[in-house]
Amino acid sequence: MHSTTADNPRMLAIETSGSVCSIALCIAERLVAEYTVEEPNVHDRLLAVSVERLLADTGTSPDNIDAVAVSAGPGSFTGLRIGLAFAKGLCFGSSTRLVLVPTLEACAFAAVPIAAHLHECDIAAIARSRDTVYFVQHFSCEGDPLTEPMLLDRSDIAPRISPRTIVCGPGALDFHGGIRIPGLLRLSARFVARRGLQMLRNGIVADPATAAPLYIEEFVPKAPVRHIAT
Repeated sequence: MHSTTADNPRMLAIETSGSVCSIALCIAERLVAEYTVEEPNVHDRLLAVSVERLLADTGTSPDNIDAVAVSAGPGSFTGLRIGLAFAKGLCFGSSTRLVLVPTLEACAFAAVPIAAHLHECDIAAIARSRDTVYFVQHFSCEGDPLTEPMLLDRSDIAPRISPRTIVCGPGALDFHGGIRIPGLLRLSARFVARRGLQMLRNGIVADPATAAPLYIEEFVPKAPVRHIAT
């Protein structure tokens, strides 16, 4: 492995906010390896073993990781808790820094290089919450937030998408109109790493003892299935 410096940190990135379980290892902007499984409800089973395999395959010791960037939400309550708990475990009691990357920012930041080649465009990052309800946030073409993350019904989102809107994120396929780029219609750990590196260089890090996911809605547990005796 290449040696790392403060300007070229070795970063492990984790994405578990939705149906994708994805991890990536980067040295600064260089992607070293990425493992992604797009299958719901596998995060608790695959995350730890995937990280172990990635580190083994790249000859990387956990002690040599400078920072862990984790997708912090909004997204699946269970997925966010699993990803953040694992990331905190890697950072707690060590010099490894923890970077909480807002999920929709990771989506939008991946679209910025494309937006730079267009004129008078904006970016809408969209991820499904449940049924017809979605998380959405709007950004400038430079990736600066224009709104806070919102929880909106599908019918309320469509009018917000103009012909000059780059629509990205794992919920983008559910909407027509705007500009859709195939490589930006899902969220992977490399996008989390890209935004996380910028945050790390700007000194935006979190305390593993107090870090919490970004929730914008209350958790509503599923009602237990009632069996009626016959």
